[in-house]
Amino acid sequence: MILNILLVIVVVLLFLAAFMLIRTLTFAKPFVAAEPVELAEVEPSVVAEHLASIIKCETVSLVEDNPAGRRAFYELQLRLHEIYPRLHATLEQQIFNDFALLYTWKGKNPELPPAILMAHLDVVPAAPDSLDQWEYPPFSGAIADGFVWGRGTLDIKSQVIGLMESVEALLKQDYQPERTIYLAFGHDEEIGGHKGGGRIAEWFAEHEIRPGVVLDEGGQVADGMLPGVAVPVALVGCAEKGSLVLQLTAETGSGHSAFPPKQTSIGVLSQAIAFLEHEQMPAHVDMILPLLKRVAAAMPFTQQLALANAWLFGGMIKKRLEANPTTNAIIRSTTAPTIIHAGDRPNVLPGMASAAINFRLRPGDTIASVCDHVRKVVDDPRVKFEVREDWAWEASPVSETNVTSYQILGRTIQQVFDNVPVAPFLVLGATDARHYRDLCDQVYRFTPAVMFPEDIRRVHGLNERVSVAALGKMVQFYIQLIKCWGEDF
Repeated sequence: MILNILLVIVVVLLFLAAFMLIRTLTFAKPFVAAEPVELAEVEPSVVAEHLASIIKCETVSLVEDNPAGRRAFYELQLRLHEIYPRLHATLEQQIFNDFALLYTWKGKNPELPPAILMAHLDVVPAAPDSLDQWEYPPFSGAIADGFVWGRGTLDIKSQVIGLMESVEALLKQDYQPERTIYLAFGHDEEIGGHKGGGRIAEWFAEHEIRPGVVLDEGGQVADGMLPGVAVPVALVGCAEKGSLVLQLTAETGSGHSAFPPKQTSIGVLSQAIAFLEHEQMPAHVDMILPLLKRVAAAMPFTQQLALANAWLFGGMIKKRLEANPTTNAIIRSTTAPTIIHAGDRPNVLPGMASAAINFRLRPGDTIASVCDHVRKVVDDPRVKFEVREDWAWEASPVSETNVTSYQILGRTIQQVFDNVPVAPFLVLGATDARHYRDLCDQVYRFTPAVMFPEDIRRVHGLNERVSVAALGKMVQFYIQLIKCWGEDF
């Protein structure tokens, strides 16, 4: 009897092992190289000079009516006119709210849905107390050591120049696309994008223009950013997270610090924040599995085994993903206290303490579900919260990858970037592309540049820079993509 039971157990284990092995062997998709093409000849040093010219324009996002800031945006417009005369002579130009730019490159066939290529003109400021830590001043546009230095080189004036440089080059060849192509450049993306990219999207809606495809900044050719993946991977954003800022307040009454209550307003609020940081929103691997499946062939066999059999190893997979801040942010809606205010005298108990908590919402979670989570976790009538409407928007829909426009995008990436694997990605920050959620089903986010972890740290940080060679690749990418998307798909 015991022997029969052991035999059954062995058979079941062997069957299970075979089942898992088959799933593993069929899980990873083999890398398929794209057919090579002859890329356009580009002089990277010229592109670098053009980028350096507009880096010198201090187009910091306008949070108020600032005459110096407005002059910087006007100066930027003048320089773009000077650098790209054919573009400005051929394409129709519209300006929204003084500084957002929309260019229309009319196609031969107006019946085809247009393509929209995007970037933004504004940048974040450089902190005054950090200026002595920059190798080159943040708005110098210095070209040195093989790089263009300055605020906006990575985020994302390089993409503005890459697009305009590509159109200028194609116009020199008398190229005209079959479909109409728009270049859309907002001027306030870093502070929400409502007057720039958002207003341009409203114009499309008002004129009942539904684009066939939209491409904005987003993922990149990431080298060394994915744990366990030894090869560079092109991360194409097929969705982006939503945002929610909740203003939490705790009121307990003011008084003298010599005889405090058991919990002050600061203590009550701190406890609520601690609960929220400890009890995070649930993790889900559905948004990262398609990415991992595309790059699984470059992973060790043990990782492929676990991913292919997530039904068994799901807990282990989640734990490993949670250990890395980037992958943790992909699998859940994150919780980040960012601002706290309380008290102004060391010997006076503050009657009220407040904090701003920023949640970044993964597709599948909603503003309502996050608010329900906060109520449940805090569970304290002394703590109230309200939604900051200026920082509240849902996660974007997820654009499909089994459509021709995405396949063309992926093929172009491979042709320009040495046949790197291309994978769908969830963009963790906000882009102007989110304003097109109701206008287009095929919205993608990709910045055509190879980036290492140190490059990502420079975005919004110190010593932002982009290599001169990368700028040449960027222009080659856009020329090839425009020629492909410019035809009927």
